[in-house]
Amino acid sequence: MGFFSGNTGRLFLVNVMTAVSYAFILPVMSMFLINGLHASPIFITFYSLGFALSGLFFSQLMGGLADKGYPAKRLFIFSVLALFLAGIAFTFCRHPVEALIVGIFLMGPGNASIPLLLSMIRKHSMTAGLNSTRLNTQMRSGVSIVWIAGPALAFVFADKFGFTFNFLASAALSGMTILVSQLLLAKDKKTIGKGSTKKESAGNVPIAGGIWVLGAVMMLANLSNNTYLTIMPLYLVKELNLPASFPGFLLGATAIMEIPVMLAAAHLAEKTGKEPLIMVAFIFAAIYYSLLQLASNMTELIVLQLLNGLFFGIFVGLGISLIQDALPERSGFASAFHSNAMRTGMMAGNGIAGVMAQLAGFRITLLVPLLSVCCAALLMFCINRSHALKKHSVNG
Repeated sequence: MGFFSGNTGRLFLVNVMTAVSYAFILPVMSMFLINGLHASPIFITFYSLGFALSGLFFSQLMGGLADKGYPAKRLFIFSVLALFLAGIAFTFCRHPVEALIVGIFLMGPGNASIPLLLSMIRKHSMTAGLNSTRLNTQMRSGVSIVWIAGPALAFVFADKFGFTFNFLASAALSGMTILVSQLLLAKDKKTIGKGSTKKESAGNVPIAGGIWVLGAVMMLANLSNNTYLTIMPLYLVKELNLPASFPGFLLGATAIMEIPVMLAAAHLAEKTGKEPLIMVAFIFAAIYYSLLQLASNMTELIVLQLLNGLFFGIFVGLGISLIQDALPERSGFASAFHSNAMRTGMMAGNGIAGVMAQLAGFRITLLVPLLSVCCAALLMFCINRSHALKKHSVNG
């Protein structure tokens, strides 16, 4: 049975179910606020900021609790329960402020389910003697498959059946995820109290400066990607006069390319190391964003997606493992830290995209991803250089 057998297969199933639960809500939220609740466009910013900051807080809080010995499975189920309640609560929202409250107090804790699951996957790989990098990329590939069709289906369902259908579908899937997790995932024990010295010391392992630099790398690279994702559809349709359906096709094509790249990167990283490979990914990104300024037709843009797929497939496939490897004693904190760095990049990217597009137009704004990924590459180079000097001094 291989990958899909035992606890590994169960974690993969839970991982995919969690991703599908999110796929019914997240893509349509801005449309729900504007069309469903008649909020002003600026309210999308308030909601996004409140939801994201809440997610940052709860992810780091629950990740820290997992490191201190609280059962990760129990914390994960609590988080998915919040997502379940959010799906139910959104169906009763009639005013934008009500949606904001649900976003902060239910979707925020629900957001912690992703890093908690990543921490559980990491711990499983350690106890089962599996290659953690390969396992992470295999799990992430399942999420990528969901997000190829998930957002498109979410919009179709919202259009055909209304937003309530999406919210209830998400709640139903979250409920199923809770049931499957409770029945199938391995039991874990609370270790607070006697005999918890090892767990407590792990939870108190100091965070070295290099971890924060790695977090900055993740943030800058995701800032680059999210600025691009926000502006690219508008640029293609409004400035290049391409069909309105083309950006969606382009995103789907990129997602399809990411999956084999992601899986191949895990194997290649065993020979080259993760850090040099992520550096190569940033070079692909810099070339892609540069050539994007010159591309003017659909054929050129489709061909260029190979570079974009190479960049994001390597980056998203290896990024979590890079952070977890740097903090092996604190997998809960590391997983939450990675998720929060990515989320911070997403918030910054979305904010910068709006301001720059207003001031300078869409084409100039697409230079922001180039600048951001070059900064990420520079920081990654400094990390590689620092590690090389340490190895040289040890060997010397």
